[in-house]
Amino acid sequence: MARRRGDAARARDARPPEPLGSVSQPSGPVVPGTEACAHCGSTELTRIRMTLSSGRPAVFVSCAACERTGWFALDGDGEPLGRDEVVGGDGSA
Repeated sequence: MARRRGDAARARDARPPEPLGSVSQPSGPVVPGTEACAHCGSTELTRIRMTLSSGRPAVFVSCAACERTGWFALDGDGEPLGRDEVVGGDGSA
């Protein structure tokens, strides 16, 4: 005899899939300089917000089309941050 699926299983199947999270879903306003890739113009960008070791809030951007990456300050003017600003330190090794 075939087993019938319960109401709970049918309800689970009817729900829309969960979103993948903040990486694939927009959250908040777009940071200046991250609207489109500065190299190829694509708008298919991955944006990850985080805080740098200096405590400055920033967003990491990666272009799906040309694989360029960059870091931008949330309170910035749209210019990408330099390496020293991102990794911290005084540049000496």
